[in-house]
Amino acid sequence: MDSLLQWLEVPLDSWLACAAVLLLGAFVQRATGFGLAVVGAPLLLMIEPRLVPVILVLFGFTVSLIMVRRYWHEVRLREIGVALIGRLPGNGLGIWLLLAAPMVVLEQLIAAIVLFAVLVTVCRFELPVNRFTLFVAGILSGVFGTVAAIGGPPIVLLMHGFSPDRMRGNLAAFFVLTSLLTLLTLALAGQISVWHFKLALT
Repeated sequence: MDSLLQWLEVPLDSWLACAAVLLLGAFVQRATGFGLAVVGAPLLLMIEPRLVPVILVLFGFTVSLIMVRRYWHEVRLREIGVALIGRLPGNGLGIWLLLAAPMVVLEQLIAAIVLFAVLVTVCRFELPVNRFTLFVAGILSGVFGTVAAIGGPPIVLLMHGFSPDRMRGNLAAFFVLTSLLTLLTLALAGQISVWHFKLALT
C-alpha cells in the first residue's frame, strides 16, 4: 500500500483522511440527495487540493449512478432538461475561472459556494419552477460544479417542494449527466491527468 501511495505521490495519512471525507460525503448524499461536494470540497482543499474538482466529480458520478438505479422510477427528465441546457454556458464560465483566476480567488469562490450551499440547506426558500428559473439554476450549477464540484445547491433550491425520493432521483439523474459533461469540459481544458484516474481507482 505504501509503495502504491508513493507512486501516486500521496502520503498515507492524507489518503486515509481523504477517503474518510469522501465516505462521509457519500453518506450525506445518500441521505439527502446531495452534499458530497459540500462536505468534501472545503475539507479536501485543506488536505489534498489536487483532488478538487476532478476526484470529487468522479466520485460523485459513481455515487449518483448507484442512486439513479434505486430511484429511477422518480426521475422526470423534463424537470431537469432545461437545467441541463443551462449547464453548457455555466461549464464554459466555470472553466474560464479555473484557468484565469488565481488560486486565492478560487479558494474564496469555493468558500462562497459552500456558504450558499449551507444557506440553501438551512433556509428552505420556495421559488417558482419554470423554464427561466431552471435555466438560471443550470448556469449557476455549471459554474459551481466546474470550479468546486458543488453543482447541486442551485437545483436543490428549486426542488424543495418535491418529495424526498423524487428529489433524490432527479438530483441523481442530473448529477450523472452533468458529471459527464463537467469531466469532458475539464478534459478539453487540460485539467485532467492520468494521475487523477490512478488515484480514483485506489
